[in-house]
Amino acid sequence: MPTRQWAALAPCLAIAIVLAGGAAAADLKFAPHRAVYDLSLARSDPTGAVTSLRGRLVMEFNDVCEGYTLNQRIRTEAADMDGNARITDFTISSWESRDGKRFRFNLHNEVDGQLVEDYAGKAELTPEGGTVEMTKPEEQSIKLPPGTVFPTEHLGILIRDGRAGKEFASVSVFDGAGEGGVYKTGAHIGKPIAPETAKASPLAQLKGLASWPVRIAYFPRIDHAETPDYEIGLRLFENGISGDLVLDYGDFAMKGALVKLDLLPDPGC
Repeated sequence: MPTRQWAALAPCLAIAIVLAGGAAAADLKFAPHRAVYDLSLARSDPTGAVTSLRGRLVMEFNDVCEGYTLNQRIRTEAADMDGNARITDFTISSWESRDGKRFRFNLHNEVDGQLVEDYAGKAELTPEGGTVEMTKPEEQSIKLPPGTVFPTEHLGILIRDGRAGKEFASVSVFDGAGEGGVYKTGAHIGKPIAPETAKASPLAQLKGLASWPVRIAYFPRIDHAETPDYEIGLRLFENGISGDLVLDYGDFAMKGALVKLDLLPDPGC
């Protein structure tokens, strides 16, 4: 089980589920919330890279008026066909300004109790692209290509495109995962899903809200790859909350079932 696959797991979930904001999404209203997802193996290819998997994702999003914060932890236990087990514990905290132009991030990843990734820094967008100032693992500056957006702005674009009936969206996204954290994304947005009616589901709180099936492919921009590093499928609601999701890494895929959803107080900004 390659380490980088697990290292990419939390950033991609942040991209998939964090609530949208920024200038492109100024007409959207998002719900601060805490969501819990149970993770399990959805598919594995014959190589046996992953034969069993379980885990949990806990995510808390808040509107702090000048921007949006995300605190997320994901823990997985997985094994391959030879019985080799791996425990991954990944945390990420970020802040994105309401206009979508500034971003702060802190990412920490441990595999079997050993630190494998530790990123921290801040980024700012300009008409020419933007700059990332890393403080961990070492101080360095990274240039962002023109048209790059941060994760919350990306989700705002997808929701607006869903409302407009657009089927495809292609955007470059920086997610905070170091120099390799710039992805060229391609998203397919499906037809609107019928409003939620289940009374026993955590999604019962979202009754009457519009939602769409979304599939997003993430291509490493620095490699100019033709095959995505991973893909995400999810049900995206117009208030930014995500229902069940699937993360597909090619040789295996896992699903996340939403088991608890708490709506948090609106700050009234």
